[in-house]
Amino acid sequence: MGLNKSTLSEQIYQILRNDILTQKIPCGEKLTLKVLQERFQVSSTPIREALTRLTQDQLVSYYSNVGVRVISFTADDLREIYTFMGDLDGLAIRYASASPDQEKLQAEVTEILEKECAAAKAADVQTWNRYSDEFHLVFYRYCNNSRLAESAERLRSGISIFSNQYCRASVIQTRIDEEHLAIFQAYKDGDIEKAVQMMKTHLNDSLNYALRFLPETF
Repeated sequence: MGLNKSTLSEQIYQILRNDILTQKIPCGEKLTLKVLQERFQVSSTPIREALTRLTQDQLVSYYSNVGVRVISFTADDLREIYTFMGDLDGLAIRYASASPDQEKLQAEVTEILEKECAAAKAADVQTWNRYSDEFHLVFYRYCNNSRLAESAERLRSGISIFSNQYCRASVIQTRIDEEHLAIFQAYKDGDIEKAVQMMKTHLNDSLNYALRFLPETF
């Protein structure tokens, strides 16, 4: 595989991260340096660096006498992640509502939702999933709290594993689009607490979608 030597670690990280999020490398699978060195044809150093970043993203875990394994989930894990993510997204909405750049924020969300809906109509799952994530992340960019944003970014990695599965169903895409539009309408109307509660409900709905895939996929 032709990798740019100046950014080996970054490229390996991005490839492995995408493989995990799309389940080309399934949850629970063991990753060894030997196999990864054979795949990427590089020394162990950039691979170790990439695995360290994946550990920080909570996508892999180190186990004594085992090595590195891709994270796996129980139903309780998913409930904790999605509930906490709903709380964080709600906080991001509250904090973002105090931003002086409301016009810019709302224009950005409007564009995201337009592209999200267009991707759904075009049956472009990958693009739809990206803009669906962006709907959540945009509020963090205006919340003026880097720690909140960093916490959310790491947690969303786990959610992305499941959203990449359930978002392939057009009926679920439609429901999510409708929920996003309703949350944003409440936000534009100035009913921030309603938007916060709707976001929490939205994450709970997404949890139920994810739980459907837990027995089959993991």
